Parts: sequence; structure tokens; C-alpha cells
Amino acid sequence: MPAYLVHLGYLLMLAGLLARDILVLRSLLLGAQIILAIYAVSIAIPAITAWNIVFATINVVWIGLIVRERRATHVPVELQSIHERHFAAMSPAEFLRWWRLGRTETIHARPLTREGVTPSSLYFVLSGAAKVQRGETAVTHLGPGSFVGEMSLVTGRAANADVEPLGEVTVHHWDRTDVEPLQARDLAMWTKIQSAIGVDLVAKIRRGDERLMEH
Repeated sequence: MPAYLVHLGYLLMLAGLLARDILVLRSLLLGAQIILAIYAVSIAIPAITAWNIVFATINVVWIGLIVRERRATHVPVELQSIHERHFAAMSPAEFLRWWRLGRTETIHARPLTREGVTPSSLYFVLSGAAKVQRGETAVTHLGPGSFVGEMSLVTGRAANADVEPLGEVTVHHWDRTDVEPLQARDLAMWTKIQSAIGVDLVAKIRRGDERLMEH
């Protein structure tokens, strides 16, 4: 059996480790393990053959689960635009799992964050608006599609501004006690949450720059 199969197997493993999509990663690892198992059989090394068969079997199971999850998951119509515009890095299944971790609430006359106080939740504005105020200075307004309390979540520090509803504001919010453990328990999900927050922060900075140019 040609020795280049070993190199091909390890190249597939390397490609898998560089892949960002979990299904692609699993598929590449499966291909690598099948090739290495075949090579091990040809040179009569049972231990290597057995271990690669075990690894390949595990990946076959995971690929089946991932494909079934992706096919069976449908984002409700009312959430599709939120998913596509603000959480596109998440698969439909990941988005629904993330969304169900929080809850929707309409808030009136109660601040979302207080300057110098660590917020208990991460908020995502669905409708209405909120004003951002630092001391006596009005900083900006936040509308639908904006996160509130995201910097405190990412940095672990207290909020640096008050955020108060302008009338009624409907938000979807996640308790920090539910979100923070994801950093250790589900790093892939945490990374995608940070990606969504990062897109929102860039949009806020861009709007701030536009207001400065107007003045």
C-alpha cells in the first residue's frame, strides 16, 4: 500500500482542524481515519487499525446527529430576520437554543443598566428605544437590533452608562448566570455570541462617527 496515504490522512486531519464548521471538521476527520485504518490494515498493525475504526465510528455518529439536527430545525418566521441579520454566525439549531435560553419582556420606567453597577442581564432590543446617558450627558439612543449591557458581559466590569427606556421597550434578555458559564461549557457558542456583539459594537461606533461628522 503506498505510503503517501499516511500523508493524505494527516493532511485531511490538518484541514479538519482548520475548518470552522463542525460538520466539515467531522467529515474531514472521518475521511482521514478511514484512510489511516486502510493503511494500517495493509501493513498489519492491528492497534492503529482498531483505534482509527473507533474514531471513525464516533465521527459517523456525530455526523448523523449534526445532519439530523440541521434538517429538523426551522427558525419561526417571526425570528428569521433576527437570526439572519444579527446572529447569522449561528446555525438555526444554535440560534434557537440561544434564544430559548432568554426570555422576552416589555419594560417601562425601569433602567436596563445603571452606571457603576454590573447588569444582571444581557439585553437585545426588539422594539421601542432607550437612551444612553453618562452622568448628565446624553450619549445616544438605542433602537431595535441593539444590545444593552454587552460591554459589561464581555469585560466583566460594571456598566459605564445608564440605559433607560423611552416609553415602553420590548427586549429579549439573558441572565448573566446563564450566559457566563458558556465560556467554559460551550466555547463555540460563546465565540458566536461574541461575534454578534462585535457586529453590534461596530454599528454603534459607525453611528457615533456619523453623528460627529454631522456636527
